[in-house]
Amino acid sequence: MHPPPSISVSSTIDSAIILQKAAELAKKLGLEFIPTPAERSSELLLAYTSEGLQLLHAPLASDRFATLVFVDFVHGKNGFRRMQNGSTKQAIARAAGIKPGFRPAIFDGTAGLGGDAFVLAGLGCRVTMCERSPIISALLADGLERALQDRTTAEIVRHRMQLVVGDATDFLVQNFEGYATIYLDPMYPHRRSSALNSQAMRTLRTLVGDDEDCGAVLETALKTALNRVVVKRPRLAPTLTKTVPSHIIAMKNSRFDIYLTFNS
Repeated sequence: MHPPPSISVSSTIDSAIILQKAAELAKKLGLEFIPTPAERSSELLLAYTSEGLQLLHAPLASDRFATLVFVDFVHGKNGFRRMQNGSTKQAIARAAGIKPGFRPAIFDGTAGLGGDAFVLAGLGCRVTMCERSPIISALLADGLERALQDRTTAEIVRHRMQLVVGDATDFLVQNFEGYATIYLDPMYPHRRSSALNSQAMRTLRTLVGDDEDCGAVLETALKTALNRVVVKRPRLAPTLTKTVPSHIIAMKNSRFDIYLTFNS
């Protein structure tokens, strides 16, 4: 695994309030705070912009920034999925165990940028998202906060999405609340098919890692999920462990391995 990249925290907005917010975030994350982006000593910048908190690629020899990671539940891919993919017959809904009149409580142990959790919450499930990267968690939290301010997404986020920061295994062991479905989408070394460009994916890998403990997380999930564990995998990838899935839902480029548990 590559060493974590150097990241500074700042704001592209000339506002004392926003700068104070950036300073507080830097302190919380243990990162360098710089009052203006021009003073940066790193090429990665976690910055409050006019759109929200973004992870930017900011070459030192340039005053132009490129957005690497930005969580937006209102517009873009998430907004499209909310408007177009509301069917309970879609693969992720069937994998999670959604049925007429039944919406399982879900623990998403690899929340990432929150896309799948948002879909499940939009379908009516209460989803607890767990993300262990403090930086990814900060970006996700900012996306949730902005989604609360939009009438099209406020209901979903306010009542059905909760974010916790930390290790999924520790959370399941210490704070188990009776989740019917535990959902895992671990980082895979040789994918993902994603709207993110290759530079963004490389950056995410250095922040999150390759989820080398995902097999152990699965074993813990199998002992605690009341009904099922769902593991999203690339279509041709091996299973996480030697445990054979109860069944599989295959798609064009990926699949869901379903492990029925009956721990209730």
